[in-house]
Amino acid sequence: MTLLEGRAISKSFGGVQALIDVDFSVSAGSIVGLIGPNGAGKTTLFNAVAGAFKPTSGKVLFNGQEITGLPASTICRMGVARTFQVTRPFAAMTCLENVMVAAINRRPEEPRPAIERRAREQLGFVGISELAAVEARHLNVIQKKRLELARALATEPTLLLLDEVMGGLNTQEINQAVAFIRRLRDERGLTVLWIEHVMGAVMQAAEWIIVLDQGRVLMTGAPQEVVNDERVIQAYLGD
Repeated sequence: MTLLEGRAISKSFGGVQALIDVDFSVSAGSIVGLIGPNGAGKTTLFNAVAGAFKPTSGKVLFNGQEITGLPASTICRMGVARTFQVTRPFAAMTCLENVMVAAINRRPEEPRPAIERRAREQLGFVGISELAAVEARHLNVIQKKRLELARALATEPTLLLLDEVMGGLNTQEINQAVAFIRRLRDERGLTVLWIEHVMGAVMQAAEWIIVLDQGRVLMTGAPQEVVNDERVIQAYLGD
């Protein structure tokens, strides 16, 4: 079953084409990698899916329903959550308060004790429950990335868009992050679309890969097929 689909998505900024007739699909329950050189249009595509802006042309469909141009908050409530490459938590708020804000967006009428309970569950799931009372400005990079994930999970998504969660991690931490992404799918039943430059991680976790280059889909395929494709090697991976 196709959960997310893009049909001929194009986006221009000041006459510059960031996306050009991008077609893609993401099957429910899959982990899909989105790769390509810097400036290829990966984050622009995320923004189009998540509602940060409306494509110049084309359609985005989620669970069979068109969501093109809907407000980001509406798309989030429908089941699409995202993280950001550069984390920006509410610095003066605690980790618990940060996650509660996300939980409220999903269920605004829920009583505060229930919202707090759900927020604590997400902090525990990402492994930072002991930081619940710590203000976000005191977190290190890895802790902020985990808080970002907890906030996204608190919106109870069906589809999770991950934007370069491996940045700044060492080899051991990357392996832990790969295992965590698998848990998101296996334990939470989430579908994951994942921008990543750490190809070793993508090869371990992704079942399907979409390659963007200069705003266009260069190819799609299984990980081993993609890394051996001459076009991908020339445009992105190198010799």
